Amino acid sequence: MNVCGVLIHAKPDRIDSIEAAMSQIPGVESHGRAENARLVVTVEDSEQMTAADALAELNALPGVVAAALVYHEFEPDHEAGITEREPC
Repeated sequence: MNVCGVLIHAKPDRIDSIEAAMSQIPGVESHGRAENARLVVTVEDSEQMTAADALAELNALPGVVAAALVYHEFEPDHEAGITEREPC
């Protein structure tokens, strides 16, 4: 399980289109807006792409000033039978 907490700083006039585009990226979930055109987001690995690739896509969205990784947790997936961490 790979979970990233991300803070997105957006251009205020593009925030709605950014949220719409984010919803199309696998593993990305918006948790609300903060002051000054910021979005609180989590990014997880999905079957379609890694969290790192999803974060890169967030950074490339038109109107995104920056997508900053502010929290990261990597845990073995016990439900999938993975009990040890693999090297990055």
